[in-house]
Amino acid sequence: MRIIQKWLRARWPGLFGANRLGPPTAPMALPDVPDGEPGLLPLSILDKPVRIEVPMWPISNPTPATPEALRLYWNGVQVDEKRWEAAIPEDDLFVEAPVSVLQHGPVEVSYEVQSFNGVVTSSRSLTLTIDKVSPVLGGDEGLLLFDEEVRREGVTARYLERHGNILLAELPAYERPSIGDVINYYWDDQPFANDWMGELTVEALDQTIYLPIDGDAIKERGDGPRYVHYQIRDRAGNLSARSRPAVLEVAAEPIPRHLPWLSVSQASGSGGELSLELDKYTAPLAVVVSADAVIYPGEVVTVQWGAPGDYGYYTTSEPEVGTDGRFLIPERSVLAYSKRTLEVGYVVSDGTEHFPGTPCNLKVTEFKEGLPQVALEGADSDGFSLGSAPELVPVSLGVWPGIAVGQRVNITVTGVLPSGAEAPPYDILTAHSVNDAQVRRGIGANKDVTLPKAYLARLMRDHPFTFNVEVSFDDGTTWVKFPLYRPVLRR
Repeated sequence: MRIIQKWLRARWPGLFGANRLGPPTAPMALPDVPDGEPGLLPLSILDKPVRIEVPMWPISNPTPATPEALRLYWNGVQVDEKRWEAAIPEDDLFVEAPVSVLQHGPVEVSYEVQSFNGVVTSSRSLTLTIDKVSPVLGGDEGLLLFDEEVRREGVTARYLERHGNILLAELPAYERPSIGDVINYYWDDQPFANDWMGELTVEALDQTIYLPIDGDAIKERGDGPRYVHYQIRDRAGNLSARSRPAVLEVAAEPIPRHLPWLSVSQASGSGGELSLELDKYTAPLAVVVSADAVIYPGEVVTVQWGAPGDYGYYTTSEPEVGTDGRFLIPERSVLAYSKRTLEVGYVVSDGTEHFPGTPCNLKVTEFKEGLPQVALEGADSDGFSLGSAPELVPVSLGVWPGIAVGQRVNITVTGVLPSGAEAPPYDILTAHSVNDAQVRRGIGANKDVTLPKAYLARLMRDHPFTFNVEVSFDDGTTWVKFPLYRPVLRR
């Protein structure tokens, strides 16, 4: 007999206690998750005995005379036993923990085998967890927390647009959070309708939990007051109480971007075709954004006057003080488009996207009234007497509406030769740039602008000669004609 035991010990040392048998398994336990409870048993199975399976031990040969036994230990206490007197079927290698021992807390589960030869061998243990305690909601009955904009203005289309189409709801810290807890959240149009919206599984315990509520789902459920609440189900299946509903006002249906034409304060016309008469213009001129334009708080409106590269091009994002949608245009930029049609538009920007408004066309009609006529020193209603004239005859031009430094002036004289042919023109000023003194007193006030007597001496007597005056408000691109002056040349 000793020889047989020695041989068996050498081949299967675990049979005689030198090594423990492999641990049991619990088929109904949930798969382990990182940082989660090991061997967690679902709450749903705890109303029946829990099956514990064991691997077949190395040598088994039970007989009526030498039976074999399997004993289950639950935290060191035997709770079940099986005996065999014949070959053991593979599907019979299990024992059961009775309902009476299925109490909350961690469990060390092991077994021992009494072999046909009477040797008892124990197993390594299996750790299981029984969780029968429900999660306890955080403060204020677990009321979800939302950012200040949502609390103040509700869930708007603009909010979702600016926040990636997601509404974040902060979950107050609750008792006994565990990896694998599932947060089911509800979006009701009536209190406690329990209309399920989505779920979130807890994957980390060292950070605040936020429920990412999908913007499309919010829009699908319509606008109006909504009651948002949740319930926590831990991995075992214990349910918390339902949280107190947070009441949100929802206006998530997108408002179409309506950005209609601007208006210009002193212009006539309608729609996208306007006209501004400079004879009726007084500074300042205002471009006004319609009150019907869909512009959200925090967005920037930029008005564009004309086209980049134009002498009079102007752009501004600063409305007139005390207003939201009234933008002043400098007079220089207004007059620069005299005799031209420009496009007036605007762009709304939220910092990432740009939304162009509907532009309008503005036709600017040049000055026709109140323009000065050039003056020639020594001339009167009867004409100009050449005989008494100095060698350089002073010429002057008074101030005109909108005169400003940098405007350009042409003064040219034409006449008829004694032969009847047109005389070559004489340019008194060519694209002359108005200076600061001339803005105040006009051109030639200091007798520094002159017409040579010699030029006039070539012309036909008792016949008019002509002063042509042009002024450019856009640095020479476009010219506005001033009244002609046609004195008669006398001897």
